[in-house]
Amino acid sequence: MSISLSMPPGSGQYILIGSLPLLVLSEFRSNSYVGTFVFKMLSSVAFVSSPLPQASIHESPYCVLITTGLLLSLVGDFFLLPSQGDFFNRNSSTERKISISFQLGVVAFAAAHIAYIFAFLHDSQDVSRELFATTFVTTMVLAKWLGVIYPPAHSSISKNVLDLAIPADMKPLVFAYAAIISCMFAVAVSTVPSSTSTGWAYQRSLGAAMFVTSDIFVAKDAFCRTPAPNKRSWFRIAVGYGLYFWGQMVIAGTVKV
Repeated sequence: MSISLSMPPGSGQYILIGSLPLLVLSEFRSNSYVGTFVFKMLSSVAFVSSPLPQASIHESPYCVLITTGLLLSLVGDFFLLPSQGDFFNRNSSTERKISISFQLGVVAFAAAHIAYIFAFLHDSQDVSRELFATTFVTTMVLAKWLGVIYPPAHSSISKNVLDLAIPADMKPLVFAYAAIISCMFAVAVSTVPSSTSTGWAYQRSLGAAMFVTSDIFVAKDAFCRTPAPNKRSWFRIAVGYGLYFWGQMVIAGTVKV
């Protein structure tokens, strides 16, 4: 089978091509809160713009579930936007507090992953339980090694590699989120899509992998024990955002017109 990614029809991908560089520029070069807010939400609208009309017209369960996940992700993007104070002080050495808005964002993304799980299972010819179990356990072990799951107090090459310090009241939520996104990735990898979705069997696995990888950047930015004295490099910002937004676009492209 040839490797041919399906992108959602319409203007969504072109909007993302224009908005994503401006988002990176706003956050890195101009340090603009307004620019970051506008271009991040515009990038979120980009991956929803094509599946949303299809969901209302075709009403296929797969399309509706994927669109629901994308809409919940848009909500999560909104809640994860920092306040102006947090935005301009994110490189400060003072301890950062995790806001209620951020926690709501995590919940919204967890719900999005659950919608993707149901979508992938609904549009599946077969499920490999062995592959699911192996992928899920491997992803959870990797999360523990990176320090996402109940990180120890000190970082080393064998534990808490990202040097994260997660507040005690956030640890159960982050653990639950890690389990849910690991399950989503495992389902994407272990299921064979039916003819109702993309012609390339591994497209949703790629989109899920990009989403999972982008969350490593989110965890590093949100829970890093010692914020960097200087602002993040443009490359780090571009890779983190690029993996997330284009990962969502890849998932959106699995909806067949």
